[in-house]
Amino acid sequence: MYNGLLVFAALLPAIILCIYVFKKDRVEKEPIGLLIRLLLFGVACCIPAALMEVTFSGVLDALFTDYIFIDSRGIEFISDDVFYLYHFLEYFVGVALIEEGCKWFVLLYATKRNKEFNSLFDGLIYAVFISIGFAAFENIFYVLENGWINAIMRGILSVPGHMFFAVLMGYHYSFWHIADKAGTIERQLKAEGIVQSRTEISGKRQMILSLLMPVLAHGLYDFCCTLDSGIGVLAFYAFIIVLYVYCFGKIKKMSASDAPQERFVLGMLLKKYPFLSTGSLEIADIEKM
Repeated sequence: MYNGLLVFAALLPAIILCIYVFKKDRVEKEPIGLLIRLLLFGVACCIPAALMEVTFSGVLDALFTDYIFIDSRGIEFISDDVFYLYHFLEYFVGVALIEEGCKWFVLLYATKRNKEFNSLFDGLIYAVFISIGFAAFENIFYVLENGWINAIMRGILSVPGHMFFAVLMGYHYSFWHIADKAGTIERQLKAEGIVQSRTEISGKRQMILSLLMPVLAHGLYDFCCTLDSGIGVLAFYAFIIVLYVYCFGKIKKMSASDAPQERFVLGMLLKKYPFLSTGSLEIADIEKM
């Protein structure tokens, strides 16, 4: 009974955040079956992520063998510079890049060509559900091991933190998806001689940002936790406040401006080629992509 309550406490923040984001999807609700699959994909991410983290940790320790020593106080580093470098690599590469990379690859596999991915908000909700699945599964083990205080703190910090990283990922993922579709239409127009341009609309920048931004945010979040000082604590909680304000604001803004992807694809094309009319652009062709 006690463990059951702890599991419920571990899952409750994830449930609340899922419901919140689902309600913000106002143009066309995503199928429940798809969202459940994304949650389960997020859970499945935990296994390869954990294996890679353990492997990377071993490699990192081997690389730093000559720069650390163990005494009665635990692991000591020969200098502050070594301490910061070790933890930078540990958290930005060994945790953030691995975990967000796993989520990112699953996001692409499960949704990049999914016919349901047809509006601006979709990329965000897909990323959030994968990340919350990951966070919820991870949270169960931490809470069962450490109890109620841990459940409360992780419910305020860690589970929302994973969602915030997903918001950064999903925002850029959506615009990458839209830019790719606009680029495909542009190439068709160029082939037909309707437009001329040396450069093409590309989603490469958004593709890079869809992984880079959550990795940087996740790495900074974890790195600040290691700063055992008053300034470190202030930096951590200041960063948390920034994430809360920015990411919930981004969710609200994307929800309010949500629309079928055709609107954004057309807008992107007309911004580059203002002489075009909407009649020059077959929406049916966009919808088939």
